Amino acid sequence: MIAGLFKRLLQSAQCRYFWWALAGLMALLEIGALVFQYVWQYYPCEVCIYVRVWVMAILILALLAQLVCRCWWGRLACTLTGLGLALGLSNESWHLIKIEYGVGDGGSCGFVANFPSWAPLDKWLPSVFEVQGLCQATPEIIFGITMTHVLVVVSAALVAWFSVALVGVLMRQQ
Repeated sequence: MIAGLFKRLLQSAQCRYFWWALAGLMALLEIGALVFQYVWQYYPCEVCIYVRVWVMAILILALLAQLVCRCWWGRLACTLTGLGLALGLSNESWHLIKIEYGVGDGGSCGFVANFPSWAPLDKWLPSVFEVQGLCQATPEIIFGITMTHVLVVVSAALVAWFSVALVGVLMRQQ
């Protein structure tokens, strides 16, 4: 059973269902963040906005992968890009852990996102990417599990999944 699961993970980059599942997961994370912002008034800080950018980038990648996942070069490019994006999401999740638990310098952030001049996402889509709050512990979702906890688990799982999928892509150079 474990061997079969590992084999499926090795081959997952060529399967559209996995990319659809990834797109669905990222969409749920984005929608969840917007519900917390607009329904329950938990306003996003700078780090939270950066998390949204990483999640949105993975969502877009998962949708684009639908077009190229049948071709070896497309699978390789999407899997490598996904691994890089998952590592970026993991880095931002670590920043949230530092803020939530006061690890190291405790983490800090500003009241403005530092987007490059060529991609001012907070100006293009302020309803999603505008900083509206200062850094603090993320809200609890259920049973003491916070948004940060969920992001840590998701980002670690994505790094592991993309790593295994990359091995699978490299093993099947076709």
